[in-house]
Amino acid sequence: MNWAAQEHHFRWDGTLRDIYIAPTTMADWQHVLTRLRHEPALLDYRLDGTPTPLPATVNDMFVAAKSHAATLACHQGKVAPACHFFSPGQIEFDLDPRNVRSGHDLQDLRHFMTTLARACGRTAVLTHENAPELVIARVLPTGRMLWP
Repeated sequence: MNWAAQEHHFRWDGTLRDIYIAPTTMADWQHVLTRLRHEPALLDYRLDGTPTPLPATVNDMFVAAKSHAATLACHQGKVAPACHFFSPGQIEFDLDPRNVRSGHDLQDLRHFMTTLARACGRTAVLTHENAPELVIARVLPTGRMLWP
């Protein structure tokens, strides 16, 4: 992976980047949560900004998100994608592009996206914020990262 060729995708422009997998089911979400529990990344689950023990099921997370600001951050090196549990039909994590500053950080992002893709058996897509059609890169369940 050539960092110099991809660096421009992570220049700060005032917006986050999003990672999507869609469509999804609650079973897909549960597979992702189970896989993330077994990753070396630090999981930081919060309700209304307060650190809270990680619930047993993703269904519990969606129930909590109805009445609280629920966030699950996954610290993979400097990259810390966060999920806000918007919709069971779409897995979405956002990330601050300022945390992707090197080829090593890009590898950490690819590793995280591969974890998601393998858990669901579907491609994970990196896009501009709230713009799933503006694809920056795709990561296949095999771990291969494709740039348009």
